[in-house]
Amino acid sequence: MTVQQPVGMGNHPVVTIKLASTADELMQCYMLRAAVFMGEQACPYGEEFDGNDYTASHVIMYVDGEPAGSMRLRWFQSFCKFERCVVLRPFRGLGIHHEINAWCKEFARRKGYTKVYLHLQRRHMPMMEKEGFRRVDDRVFNFSDHEYYAVYCELEPVAGAVKLDTEPMVMNRPEDRMDTLGVLEKSAVRGASNPHAPRPERRVN
Repeated sequence: MTVQQPVGMGNHPVVTIKLASTADELMQCYMLRAAVFMGEQACPYGEEFDGNDYTASHVIMYVDGEPAGSMRLRWFQSFCKFERCVVLRPFRGLGIHHEINAWCKEFARRKGYTKVYLHLQRRHMPMMEKEGFRRVDDRVFNFSDHEYYAVYCELEPVAGAVKLDTEPMVMNRPEDRMDTLGVLEKSAVRGASNPHAPRPERRVN
């Protein structure tokens, strides 16, 4: 589910969004977060890199091939939690935060989730209300020197979402390419090996 599309009215930069699936792409996500949260907002390292990165999905966004933004997604029983969403300063005038939000919503829908939840700094509330988010309740809470609301939005169920009775081999595909034939499906032409076939003798020198 990699997305490429022009954004803006000027020189038409191309935005590409994908699941971070290599060590290099994951490192780019970390570097973007460090630049924004640690560099701009003076968040301590131990608070930004909080121990949840290895239990999450990471999404990377490029503008004309340059790392420009990222999002961390964590999965709970009934909702997807959006976290650590950043757009690097030079790219903020393009409005591309809407692009990564939309991509992540669609990604969650295709995994069968019908709600998105996040902790939102108060100053961003008007912007996110336009995307359908509303407050969970009246609580206001603080961490890393900012004030937050808990907000959520509903997602429309998608017909092709992964379910228990989904074709088994679909479950083996990369999660952002569920519509594309996977490497294990290609291996199916070899068939199943016979577990009772005699094994070749081990040669001992």
